[in-house]
Amino acid sequence: MRLLIAAAVFVVSITLAGLGFAQRTIWAPPASITMTANFDHLSPFAVIPNSTLALHPGKPTITVNGESAGVFISSGREADILAFIGKSSKTELNLSKDQTKIEPKEELGVAAGFSPVGSDLWRDSSVGQDVAKLAVSTRDEAAILIASNGLKSAPGQVEIVWPIYFDLTFSNALLISGLVLLIAGVVLTIWHFSERRRKRGPRRRLPKAPSGPKYKERRKVRFAPKKGRRAAGRNALIIPAGLATIALLSGCSVNQASTEASPTPTSSAAEVAPPVVTEGQLKRILGEVADTATQADASNDKKLLSPRFTGPALALRSVHYYLRSKDNKIAALPAVVATPLSFSLPAASNTWPRNVMAVTDEPGDAALPQLIVLQQKSPRENYQVWYTVRLMPGAKIPAVPSAETGAIPVDAKSLFLKVPPISLPATYGDLINKGASSLSAQLFDISKDEFYKQVSSSQVAQSQNLENGKIAFTHKLGEANVISLSTSQAGALVAVYMTDTYLIRPTKIGTAVGVSGQEALILGANGSTKGVRSIYGNMMLFFVPALSETSKIRLIGVTQGLVSVRGL
Repeated sequence: MRLLIAAAVFVVSITLAGLGFAQRTIWAPPASITMTANFDHLSPFAVIPNSTLALHPGKPTITVNGESAGVFISSGREADILAFIGKSSKTELNLSKDQTKIEPKEELGVAAGFSPVGSDLWRDSSVGQDVAKLAVSTRDEAAILIASNGLKSAPGQVEIVWPIYFDLTFSNALLISGLVLLIAGVVLTIWHFSERRRKRGPRRRLPKAPSGPKYKERRKVRFAPKKGRRAAGRNALIIPAGLATIALLSGCSVNQASTEASPTPTSSAAEVAPPVVTEGQLKRILGEVADTATQADASNDKKLLSPRFTGPALALRSVHYYLRSKDNKIAALPAVVATPLSFSLPAASNTWPRNVMAVTDEPGDAALPQLIVLQQKSPRENYQVWYTVRLMPGAKIPAVPSAETGAIPVDAKSLFLKVPPISLPATYGDLINKGASSLSAQLFDISKDEFYKQVSSSQVAQSQNLENGKIAFTHKLGEANVISLSTSQAGALVAVYMTDTYLIRPTKIGTAVGVSGQEALILGANGSTKGVRSIYGNMMLFFVPALSETSKIRLIGVTQGLVSVRGL
């Protein structure tokens, strides 16, 4: 019996192993699916839309062959690619109606092309002389842009390859099951022959003991069937056991899928705009910003800053370069670093300009974290740094939306906040000048505001100690481009530029206003008989709560620098 069972086990194991190998070989799907497109056109750009890339599951690889003009491939959000192309000519590689081939469709435009190389819009890119290859994820509305140099016709030989993921779990299960049964069959076979050999050993024949006469009991003839509950005996267990077995087996059958359609939930909410950059894009942008700042800081050359810096960030750094060119003992500005990236808040927007806030931390315990505020004016321009703000010791950024969600941009004149962002410099400046008597004193939390304490006390000291002269302080908005992003509680993080103007005039004839240090370097003299106007710039980051909240406005960070000194 054991030999028969072993033979059956061998047959089952071979069958399972054969099925497992067949799934890996003759029944295995192809390794990939390939579609090609060869076309002649005049457009400087070709676009593979997301609908084409998502035809098959997986991460497709795009290969483009071109001529000596070069080949460029980039991936990005489809809407961003179309915005970059704008009114230029393009060729879209759409699917045919039966989705079996690619049908190029050229759309002529009126605008000139533009080189897409190095644009901040791209999530990833590849450049080659004759051929370029790029693997792309189809998530988040990803599409492909193909070009040469943005002026000549884009290459017209395109191949899209979708790798097919084949799950080997079932095949592995069959192979393992076959191996286990094979081992079981071998064990049963060895056991069978061992028992057989043991039973066939030598035996001695012993003499039988004498036995008496045997009494033969007469058999009773049973014609009538037994009756009663116990008459069924053991045979009665066969029927319920069989029924139980059938019931168990029927419970193991595969459930049939319901043919009724389940209701699909619908959403009436408005479409939410995606974040303007991904984490990978932001890290690449910050890396280029940091490299630009490092090169400019090393040579004190403001021209090197222009590709990546503008506005207040460019102005304050340019003045500092001038001061260092006059006196090399002046310390360099804190470095702009790209890593580690501890905080990122991109705007959620489909339009331009687009804004991003990020916090990086310079190595060393003495350096304070720096918030970098970037803005992209248009699809064909790269992000530039508008503000670099050093966070104040102990400052905490309020809860904000995740980087994967993005924050809603807040209008500079929004009336839903405690103070409109564009009015912050004047309101905060009035508090500095008047202190507790200011009408805006109840709006700000100055209990831990060291900047307020230092500036206000300095103004009081200058007013009290100034002899033969009078001084006036003015704090106002220094840059119209106020960048604000919403927080989780309907408040806003506001990056704003405030200028502090100190106007000193002599009150007696024959007296003069003297200056020293960095002010003297910019003025080019030690003073003026008519007076001096000094302007300091402050790149500031405020948290402004919603109008309905009870919390107060907080200054989170500030970077101050001398901007100009002039004689009257």
